[in-house]
Amino acid sequence: MVPSVSSHRARSAATRTGSAVRAAAFWTAVVLPFAVIGLLAVGASLAQVTPLLLCDAAALVVGHAYRSE
Repeated sequence: MVPSVSSHRARSAATRTGSAVRAAAFWTAVVLPFAVIGLLAVGASLAQVTPLLLCDAAALVVGHAYRSE
């Protein structure tokens, strides 16, 4: 069975979207630790920084496969 052109385009768009999400997550995981260090340096409490640390952990998981394809 030959896939239709529209299903091929849909898969291609989904692949590009997934790649963009992984790239954004990867670079977010790279930058967030610097933001956390900066916030701690100016006196932010750990309770204020914890959401950023959780976001960083999520970004690490999502962006882990970036450029390994």
